[in-house]
Amino acid sequence: MVPFTLLSGLATPFGSMPQAMQSIMVINPLRYALDITKRVYLEDAGFATLLPDFIPLVAIGLFTLFGAAWLFRRRLT
Repeated sequence: MVPFTLLSGLATPFGSMPQAMQSIMVINPLRYALDITKRVYLEDAGFATLLPDFIPLVAIGLFTLFGAAWLFRRRLT
């Protein structure tokens, strides 16, 4: 959890990370949540502006939900 927090853009700007690290952090949901929070508070962004950040959050959430359900169902049998 700590590496995800440190690499999410909270401590250092996401754009200053090496390209390889930026490619890995695409799966980090905290990155998108922090970006949404910053844009809402600092830029007063609307939903249409934030939609490109919501789509990966929903995709990561659905993948995690269905993966957890599959693992749970598999352990019950």
